Amino acid sequence: MLGLVWDGLELAPQEAIELRTPVGDDVVVEVDVAGLCHSDLKPIDGDIPQELPVILGHEAVGRVVARGPSATIPLGQRVVMTVLRPCGQCADCLAGRRIRCRATATPPASPFSRDGRSIAQFVRLGAFARRTLVSESQVIPVGDDLSDEIMAMISCATVTAFGAVEERARVEAGESVMITGAGGIGLNAIIAARAAGARRVAVFDINPRKEDIARRCGATDFVLSSDRPISDVALELEPDGFDAVLECVGMPALLEQAVRSLAWGGRVVIVGLPPHGAVLPLEIRSLFNDRSILGCRMGSVDPWTMIPRLVERCTAGELDLGPLVSKTVIPSEIQELVAELRSGSLERGFIDFRQES
Repeated sequence: MLGLVWDGLELAPQEAIELRTPVGDDVVVEVDVAGLCHSDLKPIDGDIPQELPVILGHEAVGRVVARGPSATIPLGQRVVMTVLRPCGQCADCLAGRRIRCRATATPPASPFSRDGRSIAQFVRLGAFARRTLVSESQVIPVGDDLSDEIMAMISCATVTAFGAVEERARVEAGESVMITGAGGIGLNAIIAARAAGARRVAVFDINPRKEDIARRCGATDFVLSSDRPISDVALELEPDGFDAVLECVGMPALLEQAVRSLAWGGRVVIVGLPPHGAVLPLEIRSLFNDRSILGCRMGSVDPWTMIPRLVERCTAGELDLGPLVSKTVIPSEIQELVAELRSGSLERGFIDFRQES
């Protein structure tokens, strides 16, 4: 079968990739569409350590085509997948906090190989392939009402953004929200903040073309970042500070400025993944007056319950994620899609694997 492999030199389609036979609670998912996320570029840029070669991708929708003897999900079921692979037995799992299960950070042996050589599986998913093998605990059944692109996006960018807004920042009606970075997660966060009733959603980005899509998603203000500290601009907009700041880029300098932009009782949520080894310069007294900095792993929510809720809200017309779908390409066009993502000309790009074998 075909997969998109990063070998340390290039990200390119490779044929003749083999997938091991499912055992136990394994599930084989035939991937229809996968989304390209900035996180997929982290191994390429050296921001996170990664065994090579590797099949990237972690945001996808498809159907179950095979399963191990212990798996019970019906064949043909449409599913999205999560990078989380909880043990189901630890204190956090038993308390309903599967997002904190330590087993979710431990990669299993990769199911991929080519010519007898193992190919790593990115974040326990490896979704940039026609088929992938995961634990049944990693698949979430979904219906057929939403497009493949929107469903794939919900499984990562959307659930992360809505979790960050609703669960971590706990944005309430009438509050002010500041968002740094109008990428895939930042744009979803705008929609989430407006859905939560935020009276003001100010978006900061370095790319002027992001203003149109940010405002279409519900931003009340768009600030083109310049040499001025963003906290200076933020405090001009909200002299008492913002109630919540979602830092969706993952830059320590932006985090420090985000704290300076907070109102008393304000919350900064670290949504973007910082580079490996990044350090936050911070004046500790800036956290007085009940200000806080909150980590956020995939929205800090349970995707098995949150994703179905988001699907239901989209199906009911409460949420419109359509403006975020920019472009869908075939696997051989992956370099074009990566270039557009890096240039900032892409809201969310997708790869269609349905014509592959």
